[in-house]
Amino acid sequence: MAKPKTGATLYEVLGIPSTASDVEIRRAYRNLATRQHPDKGGDPEQFKLLRSAYDVLSSPDKREQYDKTGKVTRSVEEDFMEAFGGGNFQDKPFKPEELADQITVRQGPKFDSHSAGFEAWMRTRGDAGATVFTAESMAEQFGVVKGSYDAVALPKIKAFKVRCTGTGKAREVLELVSEALPPALEWGQVLVSMRAAPINPADVYTAQMGGTYGFEQVAAPFAAGSSGVGVVVKVGAGVTGLKENDWVIPFKTHLGTWQSLAVWKETDLFSIPTDAMPVEYSAVLRELCLAYRLLEDHAKLKPGDCVILNAANSTVGQAVIQLCALLRLRCVAVVRDHGDPDKMQAWLKDLGASEVVCDAGSIKAELNKLKFFAKPKLGLDAIGGSSAVRLSDALAEGGQLVIYGSMSGKAPAWPWQSWVFRDLQVKGYNLSTWLTKNRKKIRPMVEALAKLVNAGKLTVAYTEYELATEFEEALDHALDHGKNTKVLLRMNDLGRQYDNEQ
Repeated sequence: MAKPKTGATLYEVLGIPSTASDVEIRRAYRNLATRQHPDKGGDPEQFKLLRSAYDVLSSPDKREQYDKTGKVTRSVEEDFMEAFGGGNFQDKPFKPEELADQITVRQGPKFDSHSAGFEAWMRTRGDAGATVFTAESMAEQFGVVKGSYDAVALPKIKAFKVRCTGTGKAREVLELVSEALPPALEWGQVLVSMRAAPINPADVYTAQMGGTYGFEQVAAPFAAGSSGVGVVVKVGAGVTGLKENDWVIPFKTHLGTWQSLAVWKETDLFSIPTDAMPVEYSAVLRELCLAYRLLEDHAKLKPGDCVILNAANSTVGQAVIQLCALLRLRCVAVVRDHGDPDKMQAWLKDLGASEVVCDAGSIKAELNKLKFFAKPKLGLDAIGGSSAVRLSDALAEGGQLVIYGSMSGKAPAWPWQSWVFRDLQVKGYNLSTWLTKNRKKIRPMVEALAKLVNAGKLTVAYTEYELATEFEEALDHALDHGKNTKVLLRMNDLGRQYDNEQ
């Protein structure tokens, strides 16, 4: 078949008249796709053009719009799939570079040059070789002498804050206090009015451990909370990347987001597009980003592949299930028994789960009983312990298990046969590490998620409480294992003004 001429209509691409029936469109596409598929020597760009034409003309709504305007309209889902995974979810042929080709290329003159040798030497130096000192980084590392700049005065307000006093049960070590703001903003600082912040399992765990999470530690007493969204209300001297009314989310862990007003360094924050999505969703943006990255960064997934995850009723789990449905991935949701399995199953299947099973016994046997024979290529573990082992047992041979949390506080232990005979691959994942290394990729990811949220394609369940008056009730709700909702703290009441005598 000759290539369509420049400016050809979608009908001309398929070689059919504009009056063609649905059957004629489908048969024309099948005939051409069979001959033009890249796996059979066809032109990848030509095949992509055929696919695009068929996608429009096979949809009654899209075809009607195209016939009226001559333009192709794209849905939010199509935009998302084109951006996600480098477009691998749009039937774009992908041919990885063969090792033999790499060896041949890297033996050429280009790789014998001085610059190539210098680049190889730089790589041996790790992160230190890429360090560039600027005025900003020097100020961040060594500080700026007070008096060499004009400090920005702050209002006399005692803001609300949840403070962790030490190690112990969350209800005993977390307390709501009123604390005065510092008198002024110093170099590089901003004043942020928090709008909403979630109570996450990691926040509760950190409080119970007295400030320890993973290998990081902050000394008690400290402000609790690690996620949320706020608005910049004042900027200090030396601040160049933020301005008043910017929306910001924490970039640094242990920042202390459960407070109505907070003074932070500009470098500890990341700005997001103002009003990009509802404030409640901006508050749980870390969970949405985590779900996005878990799917894009692991197992080289393709449409039709299967994903299995535990804690599927969590906020991350809800987001993973919906993204799987958008990407045409089959998803097995594993949940603990909290009393109403039928209601849980109906809810998660409505989100897009292919199957919902209980986190007990043999998940593999249960899936066989349900005649669900797709072997998961990727497992996502947020619980650890025996739950992680059950997930891995259900994986296909050579499948990958990604551990991104440990709600049980226990490390999984596998029999040696899993490693030797099933080619089990286990990997840990931390979103903060990815964010630090890929700062330039954050904004496009946020914008892609915002489009899905605003179009109603990505939703999460949440329940709101006012920080100043309802914190204890919010904490009780967050500690309920069967809640199936994200507890959010809202900061409508900023605090109380005071005079010098108070």
